[in-house]
Amino acid sequence: MPCGTSQSITSSCMKATFFVLCVVLCFMSIALYSNTALNSLIENGRNIILNRLASFNQNHTDHEINLSSNETNSTSSNRRFAIFACSIHAKTLAYSFYTPITAAGWKRVGYEAIVVFVGDFTLPNILTSRLNLSRSYLKHVGAYIIDIQCNESYAIKVSQLIRVFSGFLPDSIVHDDDDVLTGDSDLMPLRSSEYQSNDGTDGFIFNAFCCGSFQRRGRSYRMFPMGHIYLKKKVWLAMIMESKQRTELLVNATARTQQLLSKDAPFSFDTVSIYGRHEFRDIYDKPMTKGDSSWYMDQVLCSMLLTDYREKNKNLKISERGRPMRLDRVAGIGYWNRDAFSQFGDAHLIHDTILEEHNWKIFNKLLKALFNESLVNMFNDYHRQYMIKEKKV
Repeated sequence: MPCGTSQSITSSCMKATFFVLCVVLCFMSIALYSNTALNSLIENGRNIILNRLASFNQNHTDHEINLSSNETNSTSSNRRFAIFACSIHAKTLAYSFYTPITAAGWKRVGYEAIVVFVGDFTLPNILTSRLNLSRSYLKHVGAYIIDIQCNESYAIKVSQLIRVFSGFLPDSIVHDDDDVLTGDSDLMPLRSSEYQSNDGTDGFIFNAFCCGSFQRRGRSYRMFPMGHIYLKKKVWLAMIMESKQRTELLVNATARTQQLLSKDAPFSFDTVSIYGRHEFRDIYDKPMTKGDSSWYMDQVLCSMLLTDYREKNKNLKISERGRPMRLDRVAGIGYWNRDAFSQFGDAHLIHDTILEEHNWKIFNKLLKALFNESLVNMFNDYHRQYMIKEKKV
């Protein structure tokens, strides 16, 4: 074979080999890139799903979704809880409807929420579709739910009184050194600085000078509002364990009542009732209507217990505070139609008329001022479902 022909064939083979190698290298590069990109996409997708699940997990305890950009969680080593309750038999829908929104409001200012539902859970279909919806959204925002069983006739008074017995909250939720603040389902915190404890104090009473005084047991007591009283769980417990009421009850205690009078008594209707009946006698078992002699049993009992305990424990330092400017329902919905809310310390929420579409749109201004877009959208979805369930009834 002539030399020129051999060189030509060799050159052609080299070119062909080079071309094949280039093609193989390209495919290998594409495969490697695709694998990396795919892994990246899978990992990103996995993270998105996990983050979404974490945000809405029922047992989630670090609910960043509930915080606006200008609010932060408390840096206190002890946890802080806000407790409020409502009757499952209440005719006013707002008390239960607001529970997840108020719970998120407390999370926003650094508190976990404990929501107590009180009533006769043995009645058929007592947990309506709306109540179940509210309870479901409470779990979405990470609130703790406790059910207290009692006859319907006691539901409202026990929903008020149960907060006085916060010292008996389960250890699985609240520890002795954790702080517990009383609240209402229709009273939402706005300015976080109002709910911080003062250094060197053991707690605080909010709006402490509002309610005058009352006479009981041959002496005068100052009436403290239940709106917000902030104490450690162990102080809530000690107030009752060292009380005159308990000392009197122990005199003729049976085996059953001794258990209810112990520090390990359950957080229950029976525990509330043994003290309630002893202090208020027949009034405790009578039907209660707003404004009658039994309506303020919770404030009367708490004021007595706290006053007596402070007198025996002089080193206990409780800060007595006034009340900041309130965004109040009595002003009407027009007063809520504003773009700024920074001047208000709290909001006394409008009752059932808030469910009307026009009023809900105005209420959205407050929601947007407090919460991030994700949570506002969630509450709008909650309202939409709540209204749909009305139409299905």
